[in-house]
Amino acid sequence: MSVYYPEQRPALKLSVIQREVMLPEDASGIVAVQTDQRVDIRDVIARGLVPGEFVVVEAAHYFGLKDPDDLTALMLVNIDDEVDELKPLAGLKSGRGKRLMSPTAGRVAAIADGLIVIEKLNQVIDLEAGVRGTVKEVRLGRGVVIEANGSRVQGVWGNGRHAIAAVINEGANPLEKTSSDVLGSRFSSAIAVVRRPLTEEILDAAAAQNVAGLIAPSMSVDLLDWALFQPYALMLVEGFGQMRLNRAVAQLLQDLEGMQITLDAVQPQVWSARRPEAVMNVQARAGESIARSSINLTLRVGMSVRAVGGAYGGMLGNVVNLPNDPILLDNGLRVPCALVELGGDAGKLYVPLANLEVIG
Repeated sequence: MSVYYPEQRPALKLSVIQREVMLPEDASGIVAVQTDQRVDIRDVIARGLVPGEFVVVEAAHYFGLKDPDDLTALMLVNIDDEVDELKPLAGLKSGRGKRLMSPTAGRVAAIADGLIVIEKLNQVIDLEAGVRGTVKEVRLGRGVVIEANGSRVQGVWGNGRHAIAAVINEGANPLEKTSSDVLGSRFSSAIAVVRRPLTEEILDAAAAQNVAGLIAPSMSVDLLDWALFQPYALMLVEGFGQMRLNRAVAQLLQDLEGMQITLDAVQPQVWSARRPEAVMNVQARAGESIARSSINLTLRVGMSVRAVGGAYGGMLGNVVNLPNDPILLDNGLRVPCALVELGGDAGKLYVPLANLEVIG
């Protein structure tokens, strides 16, 4: 078989981590550290400003006005006025009848053609390092690359949020069955780990219990918009569908129970190598070797891999053979494959090379 460079999505208890810690694409900022500088988890490495978006409110339509100019008599705010969700934008000055409330906090930027345009407040970002390590590279106005030793679990998808908190595994008591009393919930301000596919009920329960983050194996694509709406950081380890958490990641997160980790649930982008991941500083014991990722890693016999897609999606196994010739599969396609010994009752199966990831 010709040389094949497999996809790498590590789940490692101890490795050399190189993290890209970056401001959002739409932010302008200043990096506050220098190359070779030591940083701690909560150190601010960059400060940025995200310009406020514009929200258009169809005021004339709300009041059923045929002539947009009739809105002038109902306006309760002027251009440049500051507003919030409790501030009425328009309605009868007597206080009777319908009143149009502001959908967001911000500034009234324009009133024209029956529309009210609100500019949302600018978002100020203090970007924390997230790990204890050394700055290896500074990218002006954007962020840094930090090298550290620690545990690392990379996921498939994130909802674009970030959290630093202690890991709490779900255990025998389902998260959605736990008391929603924030003060009494053991998941409050923690990063909760569930091993089952997410449901809308679980997403809502996590928000009600004020979790800082949520790590789960998978969820239906129908929940995508609702997951993006959640206030906490969310990372899927396996992807979209009905897959459970693989045993390697489940065991690693169980070993980290109660420890503080950084959950960087970035949304994957086509032109970016950044992936959603959970990381935590761990010191090597005497004689313990530290793994280092390599972009030049080739697939070899004996490697631990994870299968993605198909009926075996999410299953772990070891490569036992790499045939030189393509293999004819049940679907009629003849493609390059590896013979993989999967766990459980699956036994040995030919899995397309494109459906394999190296996990450690």
